[in-house]
Amino acid sequence: MIMSSPTYTLAVAENGEQWCDWVRHWATDIDAAVSSMMATFEADYGYPAGVNEVRWATAGDRVDAERYRSDPLASGPMADFYTVVAEVSLPDVGNGIFIHSAASALALRDEIGYVFLPRADDPHGLLIGSTGGGIQFVMDWAGCVHRSISASLDGDFEQVACTTEQFLTQLRYAVSEFVTDNRIVVLDNS
Repeated sequence: MIMSSPTYTLAVAENGEQWCDWVRHWATDIDAAVSSMMATFEADYGYPAGVNEVRWATAGDRVDAERYRSDPLASGPMADFYTVVAEVSLPDVGNGIFIHSAASALALRDEIGYVFLPRADDPHGLLIGSTGGGIQFVMDWAGCVHRSISASLDGDFEQVACTTEQFLTQLRYAVSEFVTDNRIVVLDNS
């Protein structure tokens, strides 16, 4: 299903075009796995699937990515991710996995402000994703991803990834495990 992708060191992978190539490969892996799942979804689960997709960035999305990049708490690698992938919507994978668009992340910031991360070295971040169960993913300016302990932005958070690449790799693993073994993998730091 999902092919293994090259693992670059942070210094190589999260810089410039090599990082964007890695993101393209990652997105293609997710697309392939989801296509495989969709082929038999209704027969396997007894109801039609929702729209499960990696939405590739358009020119307008790239403008939003640059607006995201200009936020003082935005992580550069996540801004670069948004120049390739606009958003990820996988409502039928596990409990649902979503990476919000750059425009959505900024709209949420405008609506609720920065998310407070009580135990993090960088105590504030931008909401970048969620699960269908209400768990929230927040990225701090250094690129670390934190997961809400409960379905609330007012509670505690735990760090689940030190880099954007690590978070996306965990997400790819969760998709692969669900598609191949119908196993729900919690995105955490274990």
